[in-house]
Amino acid sequence: MSKLDASQNALMKESNFIEQNKEKWKHFEQSLLKKATTPQEVSKLFVQITDDLSYARTFYDKRSVKLYLNGVAKLLFNNINKTKKNNWSVFASFWKKDLPIMMFAARRQMLISFVVFWLCFGLGVITSIYEPDFARTILGDAYIEMTNKNIEAGDPMNVYADSGEMETFLPILLNNLRVAFNTFFFGVFASIGSLVIMMYNGVMVGVFQFFFIEKGLFWESFLSIWTHGTIEISAIIMAGGAGIMLGKGLLFPKTYSRFQAFKMSGKIGLKIILGISPIIFLAAFIEGFLTRHTDIPDFLRLMFILLSFAFIMVYFVWFPRRVAKTTPNLNTLLETPPVYSKKRGFNANKILSVAEIFSETLRLFFKNIGSYLLILIPCSLIFSIAIVKDNLELFYARSFSYGNFSFFNLFNYSEFPATAIFSGALFIMVLVFALLFTRQKLLASSDKFSIKKGFFNTTVYSCLLCMPIFVGLVIIGNGWFTFLAFLLLPMLILITCVSSNENISFFSAVTQIGGLLNKSWGKFLGNSITFLFLVWLFFISTSTVLNNFIVKNGILWSLTNDEELANSISIGISAFLVIFSFITYLVFLASSSGLLYFTLKEAFTAKDLLTRIKSIKAKK
Repeated sequence: MSKLDASQNALMKESNFIEQNKEKWKHFEQSLLKKATTPQEVSKLFVQITDDLSYARTFYDKRSVKLYLNGVAKLLFNNINKTKKNNWSVFASFWKKDLPIMMFAARRQMLISFVVFWLCFGLGVITSIYEPDFARTILGDAYIEMTNKNIEAGDPMNVYADSGEMETFLPILLNNLRVAFNTFFFGVFASIGSLVIMMYNGVMVGVFQFFFIEKGLFWESFLSIWTHGTIEISAIIMAGGAGIMLGKGLLFPKTYSRFQAFKMSGKIGLKIILGISPIIFLAAFIEGFLTRHTDIPDFLRLMFILLSFAFIMVYFVWFPRRVAKTTPNLNTLLETPPVYSKKRGFNANKILSVAEIFSETLRLFFKNIGSYLLILIPCSLIFSIAIVKDNLELFYARSFSYGNFSFFNLFNYSEFPATAIFSGALFIMVLVFALLFTRQKLLASSDKFSIKKGFFNTTVYSCLLCMPIFVGLVIIGNGWFTFLAFLLLPMLILITCVSSNENISFFSAVTQIGGLLNKSWGKFLGNSITFLFLVWLFFISTSTVLNNFIVKNGILWSLTNDEELANSISIGISAFLVIFSFITYLVFLASSSGLLYFTLKEAFTAKDLLTRIKSIKAKK
């Protein structure tokens, strides 16, 4: 489309604009991806694309077509300006341009992380004022007793000099890297995991600082803690911002699919977390080799703290804004959408790798997360309320230790059989929904959820056999049988999935599963272990941090003096997290088993391959 045509159709609707040009754009992309264009053709393409981009910026500035054309223009620009960079220039470019731009892109997420941390810092201080024993809950009795002894001995900061430099440096470095990367990766849970970790760290630092203030040691503790803490805490806050950015794509995909938005936000977050890793190393080095020297004059230590603060503010706050202002086409760098391709449905004849099954399962889950949460959240709430109320004392909620409900309590079926019946019914309901929903989304052309009666009945009957086998093995109570039950669970769900998709009985599916899994056990095991690990990470990040430190031992117990009420609410939250984590694992197993089933079927029957061979013969 020429500039003259564009000016004559200034009021053209976006849909018409796309319809008139989409074939041309697709031809551009195919030519570039195949690298079959001459320099003259590339130059011509660049002129045409920039004309269309200029038109889109004028009339569709807030629309996705502008972002798409930005992406194509960038591909063309990179094709025209190919220059080979040496390793040193790439490394320098990362620190001079890439990382500052990523920090600028995540500035709002960094602000959220900063505010949450310091609000929770204040919360830790306030809670310590009104609850003197709160420090013991957060820091631990052993640390409190050790520090009290150091204070009595006249060396309150001896904790930093208690071991050798290298003995202090390495464990601190590994711990801080673990915390930073956990803070980032837990952002995959819709940013909640990162926020929870920031909340806990804020409370802990606030309690830690107030503990010394209460002992009349503010100045000495301030100089010692913040000698390394200025850089260390800043790095953790930035890791929190990177984690929030990671989850942003899932929560706010804008005009992209959730999976596309997740990849773009994940790229920004990953660059940030890699960029702050040397800062974490520096903080651990300072803590191991410098903080211990409390005999250094206070003025020098204060100047070091101020210089550290200045470095953080200049490089991570001021410099990114300066780079952003001088960078042309900033939005193109930050939001480069995937190259346009026609939306394709699921190909049941394609053999997927373990990585592809994992990716497709996550894409299916997050694309339809609203539908999944409509079943996961009510089921978890029903279970947790039943556990807390327990008017008939079927679940023995009063026996749960100190406001906690664990996986052991959930699967302690031999002692509490009512839990087996109740949870087993929830498991069956969730599994039936997940299997049928996955099948419908993979094979149906319509987005409307509809189920054929025959497939529904077969799925229900198979689940009524699958789950009692699992529950029955757990009820036996022997540790080996419980282990066997969890080992067999992915296999039982795969058999149920085969039964559902083939519309055959559960026992007929059992006879087929051996042939389907022949030479494909690696995919099955990799699929099962990956999702078990993913859900376990989610449970650890939410349960350990949120329930144990913030709710049970923090906010909840500070807001109410009714110990029984606080205990019941803590049990309810624990039960919700336990059941929610497990049924989410069932959903992931059901969805990934649906994808795995079609892969195994094609690998076993080669139906599509044989059809294509016959087609070739027919053409001859």
